[in-house]
Amino acid sequence: SDMAGDVDSRRSTTGYIYTVGGTAVSWISRLQKLVALSTTKVEYVAATEASKEMIWLQQLLEELGHKEEECTVA
Repeated sequence: SDMAGDVDSRRSTTGYIYTVGGTAVSWISRLQKLVALSTTKVEYVAATEASKEMIWLQQLLEELGHKEEECTVA
């Protein structure tokens, strides 16, 4: 994420990429829906959005019979 990177709206950008076996399966880069007043808030919002996607992906992969043993955060 970045802090107030959009000069016109002063909104910050959230971005993440999830890979399985070295292949990107989910990614995003978009402006946050709110104008944050601190870098802590920006990072919290980005981490929350990324975590929700991670949980959804884990559940989908389990339904498809793929159990991910390790997760790496970078």
